[in-house]
Amino acid sequence: MKSQYKKAISIGLAVLMGMSTMICGCSTADKKSDKIQLSVSGIGGSTQYLPVYVAEKKGWFEEAGLEIEHVMFTNGPVQMESLSSDSWDLGLTGIGGVLSGVIRYDGIIVGASSTDDGAQYVFARKDSPIVKAGKGNNSLNENIYGNADAWKGTKVLCSTGTILQYTLVKTLSGFGLSEDDVNFVAMDAPTIYSSFLAGEGDACVLAGASGAFNMLNLSDEYVPVSNGSWAQAGLITNFVANKNSYVDENKYEGMKRFMEVYFRATDWVTQNNDEAGQYMLDFCEENGVKSDLETCKKLLKADKYYTIDEAYAMITEKAEGQDYTVMEQSLLDVLQFFIDAGNYKDEDKVTFMNHTDSKLLTDVYNSKK
Repeated sequence: MKSQYKKAISIGLAVLMGMSTMICGCSTADKKSDKIQLSVSGIGGSTQYLPVYVAEKKGWFEEAGLEIEHVMFTNGPVQMESLSSDSWDLGLTGIGGVLSGVIRYDGIIVGASSTDDGAQYVFARKDSPIVKAGKGNNSLNENIYGNADAWKGTKVLCSTGTILQYTLVKTLSGFGLSEDDVNFVAMDAPTIYSSFLAGEGDACVLAGASGAFNMLNLSDEYVPVSNGSWAQAGLITNFVANKNSYVDENKYEGMKRFMEVYFRATDWVTQNNDEAGQYMLDFCEENGVKSDLETCKKLLKADKYYTIDEAYAMITEKAEGQDYTVMEQSLLDVLQFFIDAGNYKDEDKVTFMNHTDSKLLTDVYNSKK
């Protein structure tokens, strides 16, 4: 479900400001006094959108001459459906929204904002063969528990067609196994959590606020045997632009200013975890997401915000031995998983590859020099 909050600005004031600019002959650099209205969409209660919330509360968008309309959604695919009606100019979203927005709604990927694999966990019981087999047998990361024999035939509770399933598949690949080597039982997150606590399954896959953080506190009974980071899932969050807004000179300038403020805010959040945790809790509550302060702090530590330097490098530097970028490599790996799972088709890779543009982030990167 979508919700919106925005500040109003009168047409008369906008006209007067425009006339003032022409009379004074202000340069482009001086035009930050000219408010640009920009509609920005995101997922309510997500860490990716938190820097936007922080920047709004601190008045940084106003300083940059921006009037932000916040258009919030509960998940990425629903967020992208509204792109067809030009409901927003720039979207912040995870892999589900990125793939849907690009392949089905012609969105343009203009950068990466953070990692998104730090809060996906695979758990096993403390007395399970997986835990007893110990660490050091997985080619992806020595911290992952088990070996091929211990994992074969295990009953794993996991949601299907999700990044949780992708995390499991990546974990198994480090043992030379596939999903076919385990007994995969599809469930939604709340059912997975309650069923595993009740004794069902040998292993389960959960996300942070959907049970993983609670299970981490039950270390006497359950062991995190893998996670998205250890399994090198490479999941990231991205900025997706509305193609119509992207070619509009005024909207493009607004996106540029927005990005400058966003990376300023991510730096602040990274350096101020305790205070940022309270902002995160407030953001969750305002969007109807149930949480608590400690969970919010854990969420903020689970993943990493990219700096402008890192984001610029990801969208401009080529992946090793490839014609596409490091950022595109991360997204293509996940897309291939969803193609194999039947959610997308092989031809969607061609569509995907024609929908990335580095100009905006390059302009933002150059503006800080």
